[in-house]
Amino acid sequence: MGTERDVAAFLAISRDVFAPLYPYYADRFLKQSGVTRGVCLDLGCGGGGLGLAVAAASGCFAVLLDQSPAMVRAAAGEAAGRGLAGRAVALAADVHALPLPDGCVDLAVSRGSLMFWEDLPRAFSEIRRVLSPRGRAFLGGGLGSPAIREAICRRMASRDPRWAKGPPPPRPGTEPETHARLLRAAGIHPFAIAREDAGHWIEFGK
Repeated sequence: MGTERDVAAFLAISRDVFAPLYPYYADRFLKQSGVTRGVCLDLGCGGGGLGLAVAAASGCFAVLLDQSPAMVRAAAGEAAGRGLAGRAVALAADVHALPLPDGCVDLAVSRGSLMFWEDLPRAFSEIRRVLSPRGRAFLGGGLGSPAIREAICRRMASRDPRWAKGPPPPRPGTEPETHARLLRAAGIHPFAIAREDAGHWIEFGK
């Protein structure tokens, strides 16, 4: 991801604006999946917020994966700062070629990174490959509960006036219908897509 300044700006927004989302979605995904321990893989982890929230709320060990070395360093620092260094590892790798053995991941999560993946069918196939027989993947984005969404929009509007009328529209090619077509292209079935006011979440298993 860009320059050191770009990375610093991204991390500041994650920490100061979007932080409430991570425990919200961690709790939701843990409840939906029934996972209580094992390995959680946070794909395109950025500062590691979602994966670390899963680790903090469960017995899971978090693998914080990002293609950006700067983000990997930030995620490792965040794990140490939260006292979770012994329950997490930060890894520089590509989602299209995960350096993990088959069936080793119990919960795969990713918020806000699908738009940066160049070959979604390949990435989806790789994620399914590393899922354990009862593992679940939750991939996509959203702004949480109405109260969290409102607070995020208010804080973002102070930084970017385009947020004054709500979150910006999704990028072309990130619509649920497009993701459904690419999931089918990857041979993934069944899957579910849960639409939210400001995004959607893909869920699938092995």
